[in-house]
Amino acid sequence: MGVLVCDLGFSSAKWMYEDRKGRIISAFRYDGDNLMLGEEALLSSGSSYLKTMEELVRFYPEFVGHCFKAAKAEGTVTLAVGLPFSYWQDQNKPGGAVPALAKALSGALVTDVAIFPQGLGGLRDYLDNVEERPEGNVLGIDIGFNTIIFTLFSPQKRQIIYGKTLNKRGVHQMATSYLLPRIKDLAPSGTFTPVEIAFLIEKGYLQYGFERHDVRKEINDAGVAYIEHILRDVQGELQAHVGMHADFDRVLLFGGGAALLKDGFPAKNIEVIVLPVPEFANARGFRSLAGGM
Repeated sequence: MGVLVCDLGFSSAKWMYEDRKGRIISAFRYDGDNLMLGEEALLSSGSSYLKTMEELVRFYPEFVGHCFKAAKAEGTVTLAVGLPFSYWQDQNKPGGAVPALAKALSGALVTDVAIFPQGLGGLRDYLDNVEERPEGNVLGIDIGFNTIIFTLFSPQKRQIIYGKTLNKRGVHQMATSYLLPRIKDLAPSGTFTPVEIAFLIEKGYLQYGFERHDVRKEINDAGVAYIEHILRDVQGELQAHVGMHADFDRVLLFGGGAALLKDGFPAKNIEVIVLPVPEFANARGFRSLAGGM
């Protein structure tokens, strides 16, 4: 029996099964009574991205079904999925959304459902691959499309010290506040829908008619500037809620936002590590956690 991971976020669902992996864009569209998901929905008029936690939970079973097909999973599986940390923390109780989602995802081919807090997966992935377990605390920052999840973790105590989900942050905010001002001369319309922003960042270029403009450098520069801003915000949050215990020796960046840093992150007075293939770090960690159940 294998582990199928389907880590659904506001930009895409990352799936992993055996030696295969892939992404399904978190777009949907109703065509009459039929629901279209992923790239097919994104390229159709009237499509929408997942925007709220309620939509994320409601559409999770549909995306898991697509992950099953894309992964070509055979036989029974253990299903590992994730939810934003703060929501998982609030709803992981009797009558909450976490057990309700686990029930909704159960089926004939799913023997067990494991729902993990997003952010913890990236930390597990890092600790699985580091030669020596760090003595000091580690700060994991998972940069998604509409959220940033930060988790202060003690490897020695094997516990989360503090974690929080920052809503209405992430790649979308980076694009609107840091990227679009850098490419305004190339963007006559001046405004982009969330779907268009996701498409722009995914492709790395702007095209108008027969002219195509490569904006990968601008995307990387915007990502560096935005993450510097986020690090200051996270440090302030930790000081306010954890105080003297808010110290950490290294920062781990992962998620779709970290994937924009093609040249890495220029560390200053603290070690900052962009995890390998950062958009799949949570999924890799979830597979490891579920495999040890």
